[in-house]
Amino acid sequence: MNMNDVMGQLPRPIAERMGRMSGMAMRAIIALIDEEPDTFAALVERVGSWDDDPGRAAYPMPRYEFATKEAARIVNDAFTAIEERRPLPNEVVTEGARGIVERLTPEEYRAEALAKLSEFPSGREPMDLSGGEDGGAVSFVITTAAAAWLCGGAGGRMATLENIRLMLLQQARQAESVATGAPEREQVNKISDADALALLGDLYDEDYALLIPSPRERGPWEWDMLAVLKTHLLETPADATTPEQCQELKAKLLTILQAAAATQTKRPKPTVRPVGKRVQPKRRPKRKR
Repeated sequence: MNMNDVMGQLPRPIAERMGRMSGMAMRAIIALIDEEPDTFAALVERVGSWDDDPGRAAYPMPRYEFATKEAARIVNDAFTAIEERRPLPNEVVTEGARGIVERLTPEEYRAEALAKLSEFPSGREPMDLSGGEDGGAVSFVITTAAAAWLCGGAGGRMATLENIRLMLLQQARQAESVATGAPEREQVNKISDADALALLGDLYDEDYALLIPSPRERGPWEWDMLAVLKTHLLETPADATTPEQCQELKAKLLTILQAAAATQTKRPKPTVRPVGKRVQPKRRPKRKR
């Protein structure tokens, strides 16, 4: 059962609110990944004020609770993906979130968020970033910051970063479609490989699209290149793409290619024998017959 089916069984006001809160949580994480503090601040404020819009029924639960849980879901998914390969101690995540809170979050929540981050347990003990039912805006800030750090690379532990960002945007779009009640046939929540490759051909030439191999043969860089193109097409149709946006897309694609080239040209350092006096192995005395 997909999200549309689940939400379709709920009363319309509840489905609308859940869709809006989920969408804003995803976009808040994206704003932090993109280092857009003004956008993030506006989303934090909007999550808290949405229920005050004229005509809305009074909401009996804490306003930030569901949006924070949606951000926590992303945190948990990232934790699971990373820990399949190696352990991820709590303090590494909280330290990563701390840097984002210090640089990109609204000043009015910053001091309290930093204080709470210092209280979380270290090691691999259970850690609830959401702050419980009464976490409020501060817990939303903490949880989205942790999600942004994890989805933004987690200190080199996560690959295909553009693909992760695309996943967040797709989830935001799907939640927003549910909130508006748009029929599933009218929703645009995913972009096909063919459409992304067509845009790549428009940016350069048709032969350039042939450089992207089939899905089974793609590496992280090809997936990220397609993700950049799909992310753009989710928000802007190909025929509405401006020359400035084309240049921005080319710059992003070039950055991915340069990173790929740098990775592929790295070679392991040769083992160097330490310089010094060579020690001859001791000879065993011959056994007397």
